[in-house]
Amino acid sequence: MAMARNIPVKKKTHHRFPVVWVLVIAIILSAVGIFLLFKNIKLPFVENAVNEVSAVDSILANPLAVCYTHNPDYKPPQLVRNHYSAVFNDENDIQLVAAKRNGIKELPERTSDYTKYGLVALHNNQYYTISELKYSVPYLVPAARVMLNTIGKCFQDVLAEKYPDSRYKIIVTSVLRTEEDVSKLVRRNRWATENSCHRHGTTIDISYYKFVKISGPDVTDYEMKEFLAKALAELRDAKICYVKYERRNCFHVTLNQMNIDGLTVTAPVVVPKQPQNPSPNDTVNQQPTKIYKNKDAERLHQRDEEQKKNAPNKPKDNRPSPML
Repeated sequence: MAMARNIPVKKKTHHRFPVVWVLVIAIILSAVGIFLLFKNIKLPFVENAVNEVSAVDSILANPLAVCYTHNPDYKPPQLVRNHYSAVFNDENDIQLVAAKRNGIKELPERTSDYTKYGLVALHNNQYYTISELKYSVPYLVPAARVMLNTIGKCFQDVLAEKYPDSRYKIIVTSVLRTEEDVSKLVRRNRWATENSCHRHGTTIDISYYKFVKISGPDVTDYEMKEFLAKALAELRDAKICYVKYERRNCFHVTLNQMNIDGLTVTAPVVVPKQPQNPSPNDTVNQQPTKIYKNKDAERLHQRDEEQKKNAPNKPKDNRPSPML
């Protein structure tokens, strides 16, 4: 009888699943669960950010959007006929800083597509009319178009306070100028400047000599000019625009800053440039620079300073004053 051989029997062993894999699978399942949980839930901070961007974009895209409502209790400054320059005295250098901050770079010549530069077209609407433009084109940055609508709407509200049955709208006489337009205008107009704010798409000229009547009784041109000046003074005090009264029958207006429903459209702060390496002598005995709004006063001051320099050195009189 053959003897049975002892064949070794392999014992079944139970391999433990690594703990690392358990953690990996748990993390993956948790991530999937969180994604599915918040997929259809709008987070508050994300929703607010989206709403802010969409609100500003929708307002800027609206051709009739305004950013300010006329306040009936607003008290304008004293406006004297033919002397508005004392109130609206924002010079070109001030407006140019805002124009460069809020606008585009200079365009060398006219083009067939202004939208690629971030500009929007102007068309006649219920607030303003575009006159025949010879040295400019009817395009502005979106925020400047909102400013123009606001000026027209505020002007109509001021007019309605005294003449509720009369409706007029303003006339825009100059808008965006290219480098080619500026060079042509400088040759023909001695008042024009090459360093023009109109090159940046933030500046407009509004006539105070002519207006477009829509309906209602007639209003004198002097009163219309006063109503427009009050509207511009209110928007200027609200920091929306800069205004310069020009004797060529127009107000020169540049976009400053704008808040739409609490949303800032343009940066309102301009940080002045500081010298990189100031000299120690610049800070010693430094006197504040005098600012003259009147050019005649500045010229007289310069003449007095020159006379002091050229005058001979006189001995100092130490005698007591007879008034003592």
